[in-house]
Amino acid sequence: MKEAKILLEIVKCFLWEKEYTSYNDIDEEKLYQLAKINNLSNFLENWAQKYCKSEKIKNQIDQDYTTQIVKDTNQNIEIEKILTTFEKNKIRTLVVKGALMKNIYPQNYMRQMCDVDILVEDINFQKSSQIMKNMGYHRCHNHEKHLVFEKVPFMIVELHRKLVLEKDVIGYEYFNNIWPICIKYKDYENIYQLDINNAYVFCILHLLSHFKFTGIKMKDILDVYLYNETYKNSLDYDKLSQIFEDFEIQDFAENIKNIAYKWFGTDNVDDFDEIETFILKGSNLNNRVNYSIGKNNGKFKFFIKLLFPEMKIMKEKFPILKKFPPLLPVMWITRIVKDIGPEGLPLKTRFDTIKLIKEANSEDVQKIKDIYDKLGVK
Repeated sequence: MKEAKILLEIVKCFLWEKEYTSYNDIDEEKLYQLAKINNLSNFLENWAQKYCKSEKIKNQIDQDYTTQIVKDTNQNIEIEKILTTFEKNKIRTLVVKGALMKNIYPQNYMRQMCDVDILVEDINFQKSSQIMKNMGYHRCHNHEKHLVFEKVPFMIVELHRKLVLEKDVIGYEYFNNIWPICIKYKDYENIYQLDINNAYVFCILHLLSHFKFTGIKMKDILDVYLYNETYKNSLDYDKLSQIFEDFEIQDFAENIKNIAYKWFGTDNVDDFDEIETFILKGSNLNNRVNYSIGKNNGKFKFFIKLLFPEMKIMKEKFPILKKFPPLLPVMWITRIVKDIGPEGLPLKTRFDTIKLIKEANSEDVQKIKDIYDKLGVK
């Protein structure tokens, strides 16, 4: 984990405006790949210009940095176009996640953003979807929570129906009626953002969800550190503590915050513990399968849930079920057919998941469960 410590030091040098250090005996390829996987490669730019010995790695870092600036510029332009169009059409819209998080960075282009997340009211969801198509976006995926739209080369927009699904349980009721906990976004009349405290609550919930199923990155931990530092005099920590306690995720929230300050808020990082090492190694499909097997009390139950999700999950993706519940078996078949089509997950992912379910052993399942328990993941 030597390269992980060096990467953290380089990021802190940028954040704290400190002089970069020349590190001896460093695997520059490993450092670059670690930064790339964690969406932090653009933080290496200044270090690379002074100290990187490999011209190949230096050029890759420089290319990532330049590409990120171009991508960020295009994303900013497109976000404003979308919001302005929704504003003109009087569509109440909520901006969340990366588009707001980037504002807490010293230079907001340093915060890489894979996609843009916006939520619109149910009554305007179809209208909003059509507007996205009219603006040149192609709908490529239909998930329970959101539709995914793409416009090459840089734009991926997730048009959300909900911030939290009923199946997620934690936070569903709290975020179901979203608008009373929102404030106006910039000078718009119909565009909103969550208030400071609830934006942080959602940030932690989002990390919890990602940790369970796709893993979290160093960038996500950096978000937590910068958010707390930026708003430490404005956040109501007593209120946050009560919300996290009500959600039964207080341990998770506290552990993530502690890791964030250990990594980015101290001069020197001590050795990584088991949880930190698990995060740094990144998630993979195997971890997700083992967690889900443990959560669902066995391989067979998890497999059945994978093929035939319960009603509260299905009705988010197929709203017709809210009016006609008996259509559930038909929608199961429809879902399976769609999943093999262009809007679904690649068949390889499905087969890989089934293979891992079959090969999973109780020892690995227990190991993942223990790590999740220590971090406070329910």
